[in-house]
Amino acid sequence: MGRFNLKTMNITRLVGVGFLFLALIFGVSGFLNQHPGRITFSDVVEDFYANISSELFSIATTVLLIDYLNERREDQRRKELLIRELGSTSNAIALRAVAELKADGWLTDGSLNGANLVEANLSNAVLNNSSFVGAHFERAQLNHADFRQADLTGVTFEGAKMEQTDLRGAKLIDAEFARADLTGVKLTGQDLRNVNLFGAEINSANLDEVNLTEAKINGLDLRGSSLRKAQLRKAKLHFVNLKGGTLSEANLEKANLNGANLSGAYLNWTNLRGAYLFNADLTGADLSGADLTEARVTPEQLATVKSLKNATLPDGTKQ
Repeated sequence: MGRFNLKTMNITRLVGVGFLFLALIFGVSGFLNQHPGRITFSDVVEDFYANISSELFSIATTVLLIDYLNERREDQRRKELLIRELGSTSNAIALRAVAELKADGWLTDGSLNGANLVEANLSNAVLNNSSFVGAHFERAQLNHADFRQADLTGVTFEGAKMEQTDLRGAKLIDAEFARADLTGVKLTGQDLRNVNLFGAEINSANLDEVNLTEAKINGLDLRGSSLRKAQLRKAKLHFVNLKGGTLSEANLEKANLNGANLSGAYLNWTNLRGAYLFNADLTGADLSGADLTEARVTPEQLATVKSLKNATLPDGTKQ
């Protein structure tokens, strides 16, 4: 056994030992005062058996309570330190904080809700299933980060760098992506109706099956992005750049595509019923199988497309 050492002894245990010594001193003093003459074993048992257990219980309770409070204070201090490190501009420090927060269960228990992570460097961080409700990631570096199934409700990503970031399955209600770089971002199947994408760069992104019904995403750069089977009914897509994009089987019924760049885009079997396409560039677009019933588009525009095979024209006739 190691020698008793006050310097290394846990302060909580030291307090407990102090209480124990005090209890013994008072107990012995009181006993001697009550029995000044000959002392028998039965006298000792009679005086002590009823009190010693309650005294020891009281000591143990005090020690455990102090230890619990100290542990909570230490946990809180450590958590606050790790959250500060999570917001570091040093990727190595931030990733180390991610690992420690994950080990303690603090990525998922709401500890990071509302966290200030402005300009944090969390590129390549694995943050799936985490909770960041209301957190601030303005101008953060989040390239290749994994936010799958994360709760990002009300999170601000304004101006963040998010190339190839994985947001599949994440909760994005009221999230802000204004002026964010979302090049190659993975948003498959997401409901983006209440998401602010103003000024965001989303070219080459995977937006298959997203719900953008009645969304206002005017002027977005979506070059080369995939929006297969996306819901874009009544969406405002003025001057959107979808050059070379894929919108196969998407629902663009009554969508406003005024001035949109759809050159070289794949619009095969797309629902464009009643869509507004005046001033849209359809050069080289594939509209085979598309439904253009009552769409606002000129014959001159349709003459520039790559294919209208099996398409339904604005007057209802089949090609």
